[in-house]
Amino acid sequence: MVHRILLILLIWLLSSAAPASAAQWRFVTEDFPPFTYPADAPVSETKGVAAAGPFVEVVHAICARLQHQCTIELYPWQRAFRLAEQGLADGIFTLTPSPQREQMFHISRMLVTSRYSVFAQAKSSFVFNQPTDVVGRLIGVYGPSGTSYVLSERLKSVPDIRLHLTTNNRRLLRMLQSGRFGVDGLAVLNQDVAWHLIEEERLAGVREAGEMGPISYGIGLSRKTVSAAQFEAFEQALDAAIADGTVPKILRRYQLEAAF
Repeated sequence: MVHRILLILLIWLLSSAAPASAAQWRFVTEDFPPFTYPADAPVSETKGVAAAGPFVEVVHAICARLQHQCTIELYPWQRAFRLAEQGLADGIFTLTPSPQREQMFHISRMLVTSRYSVFAQAKSSFVFNQPTDVVGRLIGVYGPSGTSYVLSERLKSVPDIRLHLTTNNRRLLRMLQSGRFGVDGLAVLNQDVAWHLIEEERLAGVREAGEMGPISYGIGLSRKTVSAAQFEAFEQALDAAIADGTVPKILRRYQLEAAF
C-alpha cells in the first residue's frame, strides 16, 4: 500500500513539473501566402515579425499538445533558412524535402499538397503542356528555395533555358507583368501563392499558362537542436492532431488540400 502511494505521488510530481521543464522551441517561416504570412507588420530584412496562417496554427496546436513553449517569427526565406541551418532556430516551414535538407532537418510528414504552375503575361498566347515547351525561354522563379530546386530538377533534361532567381514572389510576379523577362518570359510559382498574390496585388497583366506538377509541404526540425526522440514525439503529436480532426479543420478553413 505504501509503495502504491509513493508511486502515485511520484507520478503526480513528475506531471506537475512537466510544464516548468517544457522545451522552448523557436520556429521561423517566410512570407508565403496563403500558407504563412505576416500577422500585423510588413516583412523586415533585419528582424523577425509575427506570423499567421494555417501552418502557424498547426505548429501552435502541436506545441500545445507537447506542452512546449514555441515562438514563430517570419523572415525573408534566405534569412529564415540560415537561422534553421545554423541551429539558431529549432524549426522551419514551409519545407519541401530534398536530399540536402534531409541531412539538416528532421522533416515531418507532408501536410499540404499544392501545385506548381507556369505563368505568362496576359497578352501572351503561350500554353504550357510539357517541359520542352519552355525551350529557349527565360524563367523567373522564387529562390534559392524549394521551388527553384524542384524546377531545376524537373527541367534538367530541357536544353537552352535560363533561370532568373528572385527572392520575393511578389516582386517576381511584378517583374513578369512589367516585361522584365522579355515578351516570351515566364515565371514558375506555387499555384496557391500566385493566385493569392495576383488578387492581392491586382496584377491583371499576368495569367496562368498551365500546371507543371504537384508539390507538398511539411515542417522541418533542426538536427542540431532537436533529437530523434523529440522529433518522434513531435510526429506523434502531429498524427494525433490529424486523427482528431484538428489539422484537417484548419486546412479546410483556408481551403487547402491535405497531403495525408
